[in-house]
Amino acid sequence: MSKFTSAIPSPWSLVEDQVAFDCPYFRIRSDRVKDGAGAPRHYYSVRMKNFGIAVLPIDSDGNTVLVGQQRYVLGRFTWEVIRGGGRIDMPALESAKNELSEEAGFLAGNWLQLFEASASPGVTDELSDGFIAWNLRAGAPHPEAHEELVRWRVPFSQAVTMALSGEIADLASLALILGTQTKLQRGELPADLAECVRRS
Repeated sequence: MSKFTSAIPSPWSLVEDQVAFDCPYFRIRSDRVKDGAGAPRHYYSVRMKNFGIAVLPIDSDGNTVLVGQQRYVLGRFTWEVIRGGGRIDMPALESAKNELSEEAGFLAGNWLQLFEASASPGVTDELSDGFIAWNLRAGAPHPEAHEELVRWRVPFSQAVTMALSGEIADLASLALILGTQTKLQRGELPADLAECVRRS
């Protein structure tokens, strides 16, 4: 956090904490809050019980694996990097390793965390951690029984094109792909990873 943002006081004060709905994955709160000098009002928000995970695997030829699936909430098919969730009492890296193994069948010798990001901070406190994984060893994917996934091995450069064209629309996937490309151009990736990415 910068010196500037850390010095800005919060105008929010909690008048009453109210839970409107609770389930194993999240709770919906209907808090009464005050914002500055305003009158108390309700603020509705979704508070997650897990955090998101995004993993971009890069193999020795500069390829990555995208995962396609029908997303019920969106009502359409999407292409994404490896995506999943983790328990808040578990290290993000452990959850990332589990997701990479489950969805792509890979074990990775090297990991780089690129970000911890919020997608919609006005509505939900959900965070997503983004990782690059390389020095991969192949195994057998073992997704959860209810998951119907399509795996697509593509050059990393093609994933960048898909992100820029809108074919990939998931925000964590976009941040991970384009963040990796930016760090490559700025010379900020580990040398062995950069060499792999350039091969695409």
